[in-house]
Formats: sequence, structure tokens, C-alpha cells
Amino acid sequence: MASPDLQHFIATLERRNELAAIDAEVDPLLEIAAITDRVCKSPMNGPALLFRAPTGSRFPVATNLFGSPRRVCLALGVDHLKHLTERMSALLGGIPAPELSSLDRQIAGLADFSRFSPHASPKPDPRLTAMAAPDLGLFPFLQSWPGDGGSDGFPRYITLGQVYTRHPESGHQNCGMYGAQLRGPTELALRWKQGSGAGRHLERYRRRGVPMPVAITLGGPPAMTLSALFPLPGELDELTFAGFLASSPLRTTACRTVPLMVPAACELLIEGYVNPAETVREGPFGNHTGSYSPATDASLMRVTTISHRPHAIIPATVVGPPPMEDCWMARAWERLLLAFLQRLIPGIAEICLPLQWVFHQSAIISLENPTPAMVRETASRLWETPWFTASRLLIFVDAGTAPDDLGTVAWSAINSCDVDGDMIRDSSGLRTALDATGCRMARQRIQPDEAVARRIARRWKEYGLE
Repeated sequence: MASPDLQHFIATLERRNELAAIDAEVDPLLEIAAITDRVCKSPMNGPALLFRAPTGSRFPVATNLFGSPRRVCLALGVDHLKHLTERMSALLGGIPAPELSSLDRQIAGLADFSRFSPHASPKPDPRLTAMAAPDLGLFPFLQSWPGDGGSDGFPRYITLGQVYTRHPESGHQNCGMYGAQLRGPTELALRWKQGSGAGRHLERYRRRGVPMPVAITLGGPPAMTLSALFPLPGELDELTFAGFLASSPLRTTACRTVPLMVPAACELLIEGYVNPAETVREGPFGNHTGSYSPATDASLMRVTTISHRPHAIIPATVVGPPPMEDCWMARAWERLLLAFLQRLIPGIAEICLPLQWVFHQSAIISLENPTPAMVRETASRLWETPWFTASRLLIFVDAGTAPDDLGTVAWSAINSCDVDGDMIRDSSGLRTALDATGCRMARQRIQPDEAVARRIARRWKEYGLE
């Protein structure tokens, strides 16, 4: 069963010996992130961390909550991440002829999906108490790297916030995970890409010349945190998708000062407005590349109210060179993405998003019965999807090679391809694919003698090599 909220999830992790509680006072400025980074890179990815005494705040901080496949499974109530592929494949099987351009509408029209639409309450969540005077500085938001926010001296960020916006005409809500930099007690700088859901909504408000309502939640159902992170097709509703992931509809409640609905049982709710004409300089911000993303213009959110649970726990994540927590959250997306690709593009057997590549839309893909033409066609079709438009590298192997066996993939990339014929570039020259399936090679591959292999297996103990 999926965890209904963050505190239930943390209690589950504690029972499963997946949580380390730290009672010593620890500074949210750099120290918590440094501890988290070291734990993420330890064997087996380390435990989830609960910092009970962050300096300057009465609210605990939780990090590395999703920092292993085991914990992602516990969050979603599944035994193995492959079950996500199975569930998504079964859902997509209800669409006779899936089309990428309308896939969001096709999925939304399925009864097996729409039954997970949230159960909405018109009133605010009674478990949340509104602050008399909203002050973001009372919460232990992190500075992860020394140069964060160096352009303007605001180093602290909300790193695991679910950001809700609403289309002014259709009323359709979007939820995404965007960078949020603290700029004072009631101001946040929000960075989102122009083509993102929030970015598209902001453009609509700009045309109208009115402020855009925004809500940011932390905590709540873990399935919602993951749904907000995943690059779902089109405008597929993240709240309903979270219900699908959790196998149970979410409950939503109204905000106090903005016309938005958010999941019930969150730890912290920040409400406010963004003026489309107003921007501030935000950044730099250390990320998974091992360097800082440059400072850039960002939207300014003016906070109208903050409400929280009396004993709220503030979830946070630290972004940096892998392996980090976000890699394992992306591994859950990989399992869902496989189901999408197999339904849209024939011949795809398996995919792997290597941890070191995962945020550059690069992948290793295995194909059933590949031919040179099939490999090129598959690469072209993948580049047309939103999930691989910015791909730096695709490597194709045959279905007999496991894409996550990186040693064998590397061996195939050198030994099973011809650089001239098997290196595929798109017309822009910015994207590359490598046909490492070996389907163009005329040479016969070596294969062990099966009878000898069986005889050796039977006699192995006789050889004294155990």
C-alpha cells in the first residue's frame, strides 16, 4: 500500500530500518547537504535522513527519502519497480491506436485512469495552521553548495516543492517541480523553462495582464512528489496520475488565498502570486553536472500566506553529481517510460537511463530483431518525442544485451559497430545515436558449444573451482 503522506512514509522507513535520525544540531547552510551528499554516495545509497535539530528552526528536515529503489517502491506500495511498467502497459493497452500528439487526452479518457481523479474538498485542510505573519525564514530550507545564489546573496532554496499553477481559461492545473530561491520572508524566485506547464500558464496571464496564482506544497502523498517530477505526456493531470501511481485517488483541499487545489495532508503550503511583468536575478545553482547553472531571470512570487502542520517535517533533496537521490526517482520514471515507448514505437525491448546520463535525455535501448534501417527509424522517432528532443546520445543494442549491463554495452559500442556506418547524426548535428546492435556485421559471432556448457555445469564441483 502506498504511503498516504510524508509522516506515514517516514514512519514506514523507520520500521524498515531505512531511516537514520540525527539528534545533533546541524546547519541547513551547507552542512545538511554535505552530510546528505556523503550518505547518497555510500554503499547501497545510504539511509533516509531525519535531521531533528536544524540550526535556527524548530522544524525537522528529511533528506534522501527516495534515495534507493527500495524506498521508491515503499513510497508507491509496489514490490519492484518493474511493476510500474506492467501497470502502465496494462493501462495503455486500453488505447487502440495511441498517438503521441494526443496521448494525454487518450489516457485521460480511459475509465481505468479517470477513476483515480482526486476527491476534492472546497475547504482548506484543517490540519494546517496559517501563520499570523508569513515568514519563510522560519523554515530550515537548505543551501546545498557554496556558490548557490551567489549573484544576489540569497543562498537558500526549496528543493522538493510541488509548484501548482492554473490555466486562466480552461482551469486546468499543472504541478511541476521547479527551483524556488528564498529572497526574504515573503518572496521567492521561481525558475521554470519557457515550455513547461507553469511557463505556458504564465504566458497566458501575461497576455491578460494579471498576476498568476501559485501554490507550493511540501510533503503530502509521496506519489504526488514523484508525479510532479515526472515529464508526463502533454497536459496529463499530475494529481490523477499520482492517484494512479498510489492505486488510490488523492484527496485535495482548497487554498486559503489563491484559487488552487492541492493535496491534503501536506506538511507545508505556501500561497501567493507571480506578476508576469516582474522578474529577478536567480542563481547560480549547483546541479547534477558538477557545475553551477548560470544566474538567469526568474519569476518573483509574492507570498500571501503560509500554513503548516504543527509538527511539520520539511523534505529536501540535494542535487549534485550522481549517484544522488534524484537518480532513483528517475529510475521509477524509466520504468514508466518503457511502457510508453513500447506502445508508441514497435521493436523496443528494454531501456536504461544510466545514472550519469539520466538528466540529458540520453539512453541505452535494446531492440528486437534490429536492422540498420530499423535502428535509424527508431532513433528518428525517439528524437520526435518530448523525452528525447534534447538527447545527447542514444546507444542501441540487440535484445540479447541487457541495456543496464554497462560493461557489455561498452564492449558492444566498440566491437559491434562501424564508426562510419553506425554513427547516426540528426539533421541539426546536435544529436547522436550509435548502432551497437551488430546487425550490419558480416562476421559470424562466436557462441559456446551448448553440450559442453551443460557438461561443465554438471561437473563443476569435480573441478574443485568452487
